[in-house]
Amino acid sequence: MFQMERARIGGFILVLLFPLAAWAQQSSGISGQVKDVSGGVLPGVTVEAASPVLIEKVRTSVTDGEGRYRLVDLRPGTYVVTFSLAGFSTFKRDGVVLTAGFTAEIDAEMRVGSVTETVTVSGQSPLVDVHNVRGQTSVSDETLDTLPSGQRNMTMLQFLTPGFGTPTDVGGSGGIYGTGYGGATFHGKPRNKLNFDNMRVNSWEGIGSGGYHTNPDAVEEITLETSSGLAESSSSGTVINSVPKEGGNTFRGNLAFLFGNDSLQANNLSPELVAAGFLAPGKVLSLWDVSGTLGGPIMKDRLWFFAAIRYFGNGLQRPNSYYNKTQGTPFYTPDLARGPGSRSEDWNSHVLRLTWQASPKNKVTAYADIQDNRSELPSSNSAAEAYYRWTFAPISLFQAGWTYPLTNRVLLEAGFSASVFNFPSYNLPGVSPNDISILDATTGFRYNSGMWFLLGLGTGGPRTSNRFGERFSMSYVTGSHALKTGFTWDQGYRDFTLGTNRDQHYVFLGTTPSAVQQFATPFHDKENYPAEVGVFVQDQWKIDRLTLNLGLRFDYYNAYIPEQHVPAAQFVPARDFAPVYDVPSWKDLNPRLGVSYDLFGNSRTAVKASLGRYVGIPSDANGTELTIAANPMVRSVTNVQRTWNDSFFGPGDPRSGNYVPDC
Repeated sequence: MFQMERARIGGFILVLLFPLAAWAQQSSGISGQVKDVSGGVLPGVTVEAASPVLIEKVRTSVTDGEGRYRLVDLRPGTYVVTFSLAGFSTFKRDGVVLTAGFTAEIDAEMRVGSVTETVTVSGQSPLVDVHNVRGQTSVSDETLDTLPSGQRNMTMLQFLTPGFGTPTDVGGSGGIYGTGYGGATFHGKPRNKLNFDNMRVNSWEGIGSGGYHTNPDAVEEITLETSSGLAESSSSGTVINSVPKEGGNTFRGNLAFLFGNDSLQANNLSPELVAAGFLAPGKVLSLWDVSGTLGGPIMKDRLWFFAAIRYFGNGLQRPNSYYNKTQGTPFYTPDLARGPGSRSEDWNSHVLRLTWQASPKNKVTAYADIQDNRSELPSSNSAAEAYYRWTFAPISLFQAGWTYPLTNRVLLEAGFSASVFNFPSYNLPGVSPNDISILDATTGFRYNSGMWFLLGLGTGGPRTSNRFGERFSMSYVTGSHALKTGFTWDQGYRDFTLGTNRDQHYVFLGTTPSAVQQFATPFHDKENYPAEVGVFVQDQWKIDRLTLNLGLRFDYYNAYIPEQHVPAAQFVPARDFAPVYDVPSWKDLNPRLGVSYDLFGNSRTAVKASLGRYVGIPSDANGTELTIAANPMVRSVTNVQRTWNDSFFGPGDPRSGNYVPDC
């Protein structure tokens, strides 16, 4: 059985859709056909979509020879669609609600009359996207705020989607990084690709690591794509995308506060459990979430702003996890007077987004989110001093976007993204660099200090994993066709350093030394990712009730390991490693095909099927595990375990019973 697949073929899917699910592509839109009362198609009709969510107020299209029109790249919101043609009464459809990635089918029937006469139709917005074959769930910020899900973040959408396997969360106690953040599975497909404004923000760490964490108060809507992406999509798995808020022509703000503590939680600790040695249960010690937003115009219809601040934190008591009263000695005595240790998080975010209508056709956006986060993480069975303190600082996201409707048929778009992820870790206060971690192998309990080297964790830094991305696309839109071509290009690097106290840890059987594990720390490895490139062309072709989604994508992925030098350590000399190139270097041409058929012609039921070829690594959505595994530093001998008999030298020898491995 292969451990990795170069490409995965998505099988045909045949689904009957009713107004319960959304099928969508990356950007929202409105499409339809205009006819007269006799059923004849009307070319040359001016179609305007107006909404307060558009800084330019109105987006315009014209019907083609088949009476069809299409408006693309619309923001989520409520629209009024107006149809006008000389010799006919104006037709207006109001209350059209667009969610992210949804294309609404809005047809119009116009009768002969004066343009000054207006026929207004109100009705339920379409709930089924009959154009696209992508499987997608969308949830607004109001819904996420209302649902009792405990957390308000982009991954909470997983809890609302059938087929997802995610860790449990009670009242938000799971924390930001403890509730399936980037690591949940969908029908066996592991990992998520995390996007913000359709640009990738995952770190290069792999193993489901999200890196940058989105501030939910800055998000208008969250979408979860689960299948059948067009050629512009790089993923055969799940993609979570956050659509940012933009402000508007009126000032609006919001303040929210949430708090909880152990007084609001029941305690089932019984005398029988205490007698059995279970002295302290797990419980929520504190939970708070304070946020505020403000958006509005700097210059009406020209420059909008949106700002958000959020402070979030929690403390969770670990069961029976006491500090060592005899810290620094080879023995463990629980410090009952000090109380149990706790896992804690302290997260804050400061967001500013600007939307500028630089000219009638040029729209520019800029987004910045600067965060400073801290977390104390325990192992499953350890004393309180064996935790690690992670400092996620800085974690920042900077993005810029540009759109330019060259004509009412040609749209140009470009974007840039920089996701900065820095995450060094430290011993907790009271733990000195000389406190060696000790594992009692009889119980699996660890004390004195943490030792997670074999899991890729440990003290030290620098530790950075930064991602940069660019995208450009050109759309040519007619009533029957929506042709789009463009590219995405991601780059970045990983600089990873970790250590462990005194470069070793001990294994005891009770209080008797059994083994010593020695490490070639500090451990330092680097990987560079200069090119994760996708070049695509796709067409959405409407033929009566049938819509063809046709696409072709070229994927290029290249990574290399630079020259590395590691200074001498306690147990090993200095090490030098030559660069390693093309690990991997992939070039793949991937076709995509999808069909959607409006079964009854009323945009309420659609039959869909798709077939696509994708480049993917099943165990890692980031594509980094292969590069890390090829690093000669990672492949070198990093640790060794030796048997330790502390009475080896015999009675009377000062080395016997001194709890020091006198190798």
